[in-house]
Amino acid sequence: MTAREHAARDSIADEAADWFVEHDEGPLDERRAVELAAWLRTSPAHVEAFLKVAALSRELPRAAGDPQLPIESVLLEMASDREPPGASFDPPRTHHRWRARRLLRSAGALAAIAASIVAAVLVYLGPDGERFGLPLTCATAHGEQRAWTLADGSRLWLNSDGRAVVRYDANERVVTVERGEALFDVAHGDQRRFRVAAGATQIVAVGTQFDVYRHSQTTLVTVVDGAVAVSIGAPPATSPVGVLPAGSARVGAGQQLGVDPSRPLAEPRPVDAKASIAWLQHQIVARAQPLGEVVAEFNRYASAPIEIESPELKALPISGRFDVYDTESFTAFLRALDGVTVEVTSTGIRVHRTTPPTAAAKTTDEPHPR
Repeated sequence: MTAREHAARDSIADEAADWFVEHDEGPLDERRAVELAAWLRTSPAHVEAFLKVAALSRELPRAAGDPQLPIESVLLEMASDREPPGASFDPPRTHHRWRARRLLRSAGALAAIAASIVAAVLVYLGPDGERFGLPLTCATAHGEQRAWTLADGSRLWLNSDGRAVVRYDANERVVTVERGEALFDVAHGDQRRFRVAAGATQIVAVGTQFDVYRHSQTTLVTVVDGAVAVSIGAPPATSPVGVLPAGSARVGAGQQLGVDPSRPLAEPRPVDAKASIAWLQHQIVARAQPLGEVVAEFNRYASAPIEIESPELKALPISGRFDVYDTESFTAFLRALDGVTVEVTSTGIRVHRTTPPTAAAKTTDEPHPR
């Protein structure tokens, strides 16, 4: 091994020891956990060095061992298997080595260290670190849609301008919708309950598919298949499968519930659930829906916003199926409305009322081509 290779190896070992020493002041916060995961992803050599510093304790499997998940032993064996014949691992040659050894002698610190090792290394090994306690942040930009497969096999789709944080632990699977709209397809077979939090709105589901759309003041819950229990405030106490938690409202397939935390829960109403999740096919389906609401949906994707100045025009009911990315076709549709003028500028699209609109709603049943 050349002098340069020795220096690089010593540098990586120093960095691995530094991560251990940081635990001397307590467990990593979320930001530092993400930074550790990024450091591990940089190179398999980082993972190897990190695991071998851990192996100095010879206590790691006992401190964090779980008979249902003996992952630590497997990881240590993996590190050992990667070692070339005749090679040896040199611990850091600076003062960090002695600090790390003192830390590793502390039985109280071992459990915290082991937990972070497992979480961080699993992030390097795969995308499902949230299964073991490391949060997974899902986010989309304006006009973007993405999908994630979670650790338990559940699926999460996130609509434009959305953000959700996934946290799994031994007792519960929790997704916090911080903004936007998310569709969930909950996997069967996991004994932990699946809960979605959207502000003060709590949704508990088992083996179901449902949509959660968080607005500024309200949250819209739409069930495509199965059923969910919706409540307001603190997470409801755990209840047996099939038993509605106290204070919850049941929302079944083909039903929708709008939740305003400042008011008591209303009764769910029947809806076309497939139309509600048409955004998965990049479509907006309107059935006698106010024009202002349809335009608001378009603005979730459009680069140039559409603005309607007249309150009467915003209330005009329209029906149709539209491509969310085809602003040109939607603009042509607006121009065809009675008493409407459309002005396209460099900064957006303005819709005016020139004459009183007729009572009849404009209808189109065919999706506009992109």
